[in-house]
Amino acid sequence: MKFIIEKGGKLHERLKNSQALAGRCKSLVILMLGICFLVLASFVTHPYYVSVTELEYRPAQKEIQIACKIFTDDLEDALKAETKKQISISDDKDKAAKQQLIFKYLQSHLKILVDGKAVAYEMIGYELEQEAAWNYLVIKNVAPFKKVTVSNDVLYSLRDGQINILHFKNNGERKSYRLNAPETNYTFNW
Repeated sequence: MKFIIEKGGKLHERLKNSQALAGRCKSLVILMLGICFLVLASFVTHPYYVSVTELEYRPAQKEIQIACKIFTDDLEDALKAETKKQISISDDKDKAAKQQLIFKYLQSHLKILVDGKAVAYEMIGYELEQEAAWNYLVIKNVAPFKKVTVSNDVLYSLRDGQINILHFKNNGERKSYRLNAPETNYTFNW
């Protein structure tokens, strides 16, 4: 009988140890889930706001072609702030009118100087690609140049942390620069 009691006591002790281990495992799982939640939440609460403007000089056409990529929701927010109306650029209804609103916005927030002289551009159109809008512009009758200054404050009035990336390709050479709000101007030299 003594043998059975001792054996029962050890089983009881093992059972208590396994329950304690299960409790620690449960606590560890909860801790790990909490850490994962905090890591994922940090990505949501600190998003990046970026636009990309690509410029390319085409000497044969005497043109500077411009493609400006802006996230669709950010562009719609900017248009709403300017017009005081809700605008959905993903809806094809009245696309010409929406293109005119985008063009007016870009004219106010994207300016180009070629060799120190302000130049005007035309809007060719825009298209949606997943979550972004590509806006196509062109500056015509551009002679070879030594420098181009780009002034870009797109979305600065909406986003404190806005970053506008500039890429310029001229004579096969690509140069890039990152404008961090409130910085607005950069001069490309050749």
